[in-house]
Amino acid sequence: MKTQKQTINEMIAQIIAEARKLGYSEATIWRNITPKFQTVAVYYEKRGVCFYDPAITRELVDLQKERLDREEISIHYYKRVKSAANRLDEFYLTGTLHLNKPKHGTKYPVSEDSEKLIDLFLDYKGYGPNTRDDVVWVVRRYLHYFESLGYASLEWVTVEQVREFILKTAAEVKTSSLHNILLYLKHFHIFLKESSLPAPDCVELFSYRVYRDMPIQSYVTDEELDQILRVIDTDSEMGKRDRAIILLAATTGLRAGDLIRIKLTDIDWRKGEIRFTQRKTGRVSYTPLVKEAGEALQDYILNARPRSESPEVFLRLIAPRTGLADAVSIGCMFQQYQRKAGIYRHAFDGKGFHGLRRRLAKKLLVTGTPLTTITQILGHDDPKSARQYLSLDTSSLKECALDFKGIPLERGLEG
Repeated sequence: MKTQKQTINEMIAQIIAEARKLGYSEATIWRNITPKFQTVAVYYEKRGVCFYDPAITRELVDLQKERLDREEISIHYYKRVKSAANRLDEFYLTGTLHLNKPKHGTKYPVSEDSEKLIDLFLDYKGYGPNTRDDVVWVVRRYLHYFESLGYASLEWVTVEQVREFILKTAAEVKTSSLHNILLYLKHFHIFLKESSLPAPDCVELFSYRVYRDMPIQSYVTDEELDQILRVIDTDSEMGKRDRAIILLAATTGLRAGDLIRIKLTDIDWRKGEIRFTQRKTGRVSYTPLVKEAGEALQDYILNARPRSESPEVFLRLIAPRTGLADAVSIGCMFQQYQRKAGIYRHAFDGKGFHGLRRRLAKKLLVTGTPLTTITQILGHDDPKSARQYLSLDTSSLKECALDFKGIPLERGLEG
């Protein structure tokens, strides 16, 4: 078929417009969709090509495959480029787009007024990008339920009907999901009340405490960490950067999302600490910079970090030399070193990059560090959140287990 000549930027703009029609949030478009197509656009600009050409796109994909084989990029980055190329080729050849609908939000359609109400709530709370999609899914599900019963507004809904919604939902979802649903809807009703919007007074109803399951998760052992560090090429720019990232995570417990956002100005070398704002909680925290991690960080900054206007400590290996795009790239990097070290993984084994955080928690527990202190070190708001790490200290748990030998038993009341 005859294809219409279009510039690469025109095609990307149409793909983004299609994503909006499908219901993707602006945060998702900005964080996940735009960057992968922008990678293709940057390559076209470097080649001095304005109009879309499948051969140029294939050239980019082949180039990234070679870089993947040389372990210069992660499999996650390669797949992202390949996915963007496939979508652009599809649109160029067929004139149509096939984007998957977003996971959250479109399963429960609501009225235009309800959509506006959700937007007001999101502005009121200021949720982060990751939490935002979950909140939208919960509130849409809630409003959709009552709209399907014929209520155009929560003004006419009773507390008893809200109770029925909770009971119905509790029978359909896991305990961990129910915990989040009640929490987000509690915040939603607080927003309605403080905004003087008509709705049943259900804040107390949603305050019912649901304890999330705390599965026993494993962690990266000292031996596994040593294996990983041994296979890193510390003579290369990539090796110096990756070693500093891994050691920082292992000694501070920092999440990947926080590590990629650390700026040069956040490091106080005299005090030996890093000041950062937690992405998950929004709290400003300070974490000590231990000797080994500090030396690795210093080696990267002085001997490997490229000159760049970007304030972030850890930068991309290729142009543009900006901060790392997302936390997923850290996880992929860590997994590559695990494979190189002969450490084989299976799903949900707890040995991913976050397993370094659990490793630190375990070491703190066995040295007798109070749970409240561990909570502060790991940046939790609630000490109860740190209880999950108790399951890691199996040897101490065994010491706590008592048998009943020598303890006289008395018959209690029956029934």
